[in-house]
Amino acid sequence: MHTLIGSRHGVYLHDGKTPTRIGLETDRVSAVSAVSGQDTTRMLAGTYESGMFLSDDMGATWRELTDGFSALCVRWIGRDELNPGSILVGTEPGRIYRSNDAGNSWSELTGIRDIDGHENWFLPYSPRAGAVRNVFTPPGSNRYLASVEVGGLLESRDNGETWTCRHIGVDSDIHFITGHPNNGAVLYAALGYAGIEQTPNEPGPGWRGGVARSTDGGNTWTKLLTDYTRGVIIPPSRPEIVIAGPAPDVGQNGRIEVSVDDGDTWQEASSGIDTPMPDMVEVFVPGPDDSVWAICSGGRLLRAEPDELSWTSALPGIEKIEVESVAFLD
Repeated sequence: MHTLIGSRHGVYLHDGKTPTRIGLETDRVSAVSAVSGQDTTRMLAGTYESGMFLSDDMGATWRELTDGFSALCVRWIGRDELNPGSILVGTEPGRIYRSNDAGNSWSELTGIRDIDGHENWFLPYSPRAGAVRNVFTPPGSNRYLASVEVGGLLESRDNGETWTCRHIGVDSDIHFITGHPNNGAVLYAALGYAGIEQTPNEPGPGWRGGVARSTDGGNTWTKLLTDYTRGVIIPPSRPEIVIAGPAPDVGQNGRIEVSVDDGDTWQEASSGIDTPMPDMVEVFVPGPDDSVWAICSGGRLLRAEPDELSWTSALPGIEKIEVESVAFLD
């Protein structure tokens, strides 16, 4: 299995033994993806300040994507589950782009700009207006759900033409949205402490952050955890468990927890790593071999088997690579 790694200093290709840097050395590569064709594998690399790039020769050369793509900051790249073969990209400011030709040309889903209040989206660490951190399509549905930090949960039911935005209870700092792979009504959201209203986050009914669950497709939500959370996943190979990476402090003192009862109760699943962590989990990524990977805010890349949830470094002995994103090549 080959892993494509976006780092704070370029793109790496890891063959399981030695990672090799393959370009964009001066860029912070915040999102990567690999698209397999008949004769080649196309690599996409989204940067945090310089736009998006494409390579058709395994990273020997890269070209900037400018046909319809105008965002400088890319936060997420993924498959368009409603349009097979198409790609979606989430950016800062909070926008979504689609490509129907494997990344050659792009169109912005401009209906997001029609959402009332979108000009109030923000980021505590960036001058740009919000960020789309991922897009999820519940199985068996015709919906896009998109997480916006700090803005809310977006929804489109007409292939991205029009969008609505709502909060999850008091939460508008949505870091990740996902759901059960076999039940489109069951959703989970990872939530941060910030809020559109900028009110203090005090313990009580108005406490923001944590993990929330919906069992009715997002109409109502139940708060399961209250610590700041960026990553949550239901491993495709183990749909009976939920894994989350909460932390009481933003970016540090994190831990990994697992639930075997749909989030009603949680237990620590941090075997193999010291807790509290010096950082926290930014995002969980499912591996093609049924493994679960965790990208941490400090640049670490962890890996575990979902049956054991004992975490090890995916890059043992290689401390110089500060990981921001991963994708897997066939």
